[in-house]
Amino acid sequence: MAVKCGDIIKFMEEYAPPKLAEDWDNVGLMIGNRNDEIKKIMVCLDVTPEVIQAAEANNVNMIVSHHPFIFKGLKRINTDDLKGRMIIDLILKGINVYSAHTNLDVTNGGVNEQLARTLGLKNLQILKSYKSERLFKLAVFVPKDSVDAVREALGKAGAGWIGNYSDCTFSTEGIGTFRPLEGTNPYIGTKGNLEKVEEFRIETVVSESILDKVVSSMISVHPYEEVAYDIYPLELSGKEYGFGFVGETDEVVGVNEFAETVKSRLDVQKVRVIGDIDKKVKRVAVFCGSFSNEIMGAVKSKADVLITGDVKYHDALDMMQMGMCVIDAGHFNTEKVVLPALAGVLKEKFKDLEVLCNNVEKDPFKYI
Repeated sequence: MAVKCGDIIKFMEEYAPPKLAEDWDNVGLMIGNRNDEIKKIMVCLDVTPEVIQAAEANNVNMIVSHHPFIFKGLKRINTDDLKGRMIIDLILKGINVYSAHTNLDVTNGGVNEQLARTLGLKNLQILKSYKSERLFKLAVFVPKDSVDAVREALGKAGAGWIGNYSDCTFSTEGIGTFRPLEGTNPYIGTKGNLEKVEEFRIETVVSESILDKVVSSMISVHPYEEVAYDIYPLELSGKEYGFGFVGETDEVVGVNEFAETVKSRLDVQKVRVIGDIDKKVKRVAVFCGSFSNEIMGAVKSKADVLITGDVKYHDALDMMQMGMCVIDAGHFNTEKVVLPALAGVLKEKFKDLEVLCNNVEKDPFKYI
């Protein structure tokens, strides 16, 4: 079965929902046509001329990038500048570009989680809470002979998750009444007569991101021509998403020793270290990409050392004065870890589609 660009977008927006992106961010389909049939996908951090050339050489017609290919507003598109040339090149070559940025940073299995797991951290917890998913109560009225089918459809669509428990529902039995009128084709009863039917009310909890999917799945197996259901917003919050993670090492080590682990696990030659290199650490925070001073307080209170990138000079001074220890492994190196994972989830979803990790991207900085 042909895979369309829109199919990949739909999956990516379930995997890394756009609503998780920061307000200033730009995520989604940057260039392309949702109806294009996709032959191959290539994942990358940045869309560069080298990545475009590699995509063309490998017959790739969809690129999924981490950093937004179009970020700031464009006033013109022409061949006078690099961005314009790349946009025109992509369009002429029929290569679609989709970008998932800060939403991919914070989602399950996203950049921060991959960074923490690459460094071997355990017992992961969110460093600083960012957003929580809204929860809804879905209640649907079902005839007795269809209860199991509807309950199964709800569970398969992802409803009913409470903590580490799945398929959580509650049912109550009662009598439903209705009168089929002209133009109806009732599953039960006859036109013009008031019917009394033994029904069950099935209740379950649904997160906002999958609410439409769950309702569609429920309706697809429900026998009634007109399905009666209610949706109630809940005061309870669902899954938490946040900036970075905090985890633990297997044993207490010095900052200098853990810096060697960082270099080895991320395959980098050198890192920058701020603070006391002899300090002993057990709890490690990770924050992918460029450091944000918004998390400074959370790091100070929750972790012995922070792994991040692109720390600015004055932020480094503040860190030293606060007694913090930080290992700056660079923007590229703290985010490249997501590419194999992203390729893996795309391969798992689209089993007949070839997904490539590009091999042309490199850290723009050289250490001599």
